[in-house]
Amino acid sequence: MIVKALVTLFGLLCVIIGFTLSCALMQDIVDPVTKRRVRDNQARVYGMIGFAISAAIVFGLWHYLFK
Repeated sequence: MIVKALVTLFGLLCVIIGFTLSCALMQDIVDPVTKRRVRDNQARVYGMIGFAISAAIVFGLWHYLFK
């Protein structure tokens, strides 16, 4: 029972960090001096990859806990 709780806690922590970093990477960067928006396509790709990995962790946790 303790192992299942620790795995769940670790999985939720990874999901929260992963989703937060993915959302941060997918945002446009605003230059504070010129107030221009800069789009970084590579950061958006990495953000989508992180989002997919976080979704896979959620899917794995769901099956681990409820099956």
